[in-house]
Amino acid sequence: MTRAGPAPFEVEWLGGRAEHYFRKVRPGADDLPWGTLPVGDYPPSLVEAARTTWTELAVNEYRAIVRFSDVMRAMALAKVPLDLLGMTGDFLADECVHVELASRMAMELGGGAPVAVDMDTFVPPIDGATPAFERASQIVLEVGISEAFAGGTGLGHRNAASHALPRAIFDRILADESRHRRFAPIYFEWAAERFDDGERARLAAVATRMLGALSTYWKVTPAPVVDGKTRNGWALDELHAVGWLEAEKLVVLAREVVRRDILEPLDAIGIVVPAEERERLLA
Repeated sequence: MTRAGPAPFEVEWLGGRAEHYFRKVRPGADDLPWGTLPVGDYPPSLVEAARTTWTELAVNEYRAIVRFSDVMRAMALAKVPLDLLGMTGDFLADECVHVELASRMAMELGGGAPVAVDMDTFVPPIDGATPAFERASQIVLEVGISEAFAGGTGLGHRNAASHALPRAIFDRILADESRHRRFAPIYFEWAAERFDDGERARLAAVATRMLGALSTYWKVTPAPVVDGKTRNGWALDELHAVGWLEAEKLVVLAREVVRRDILEPLDAIGIVVPAEERERLLA
């Protein structure tokens, strides 16, 4: 069979009974202040860039659906405690809501941007040769790092958002993420006593690779804001209205989140990224 390759990212809504039951377990999405964002008041270039950003957020939240599905399978095969499995399974519906909210925000801005994804390579493949427990620990670590980083930086965007609609979207997503961020620490409370030094070192290398992939968010030199405007000529109040934190503040926040919300908790459970790697990552 020929691989499909990259295609525009699109989501479909079935409606009817599926929507009824989805809304029953995750109500409230329709109650946000949709239709109140004065898009015509903002520069077209900013609106176009914001469309892309919110579409990319929808893509990332869709990726989280797939990764939490991987987490569930890996943990089930590793026979983790049943209540931890049940707790984690609840997150899949949350991520579906997040995709919906980000997609609807892109529609408010004029429609989803033409972002292409390849579903065959959408998430890293799972190494079936790795023993079940080690595989579960690795996937939980990867997803835990992603959730901690997304939640920490997302709070910066939420606090900058000056319009009620993006602020409400971030509030809904962050409320869910606060629960998602607890699952990896709870897993490692259970799992850590089963680790030997070799497994801790292996997981530290996994964390290093994950942070290296995320480092594009802070390994940049953002153009400074001058006289209240960005390099693109966008006023800060316009930037904040569509739910963005300016880049020079985001870079600082991203490094802070890595140190406080990722590296320090990993240190506490003996998964220690070596000092020279930290310096390289955070330089």
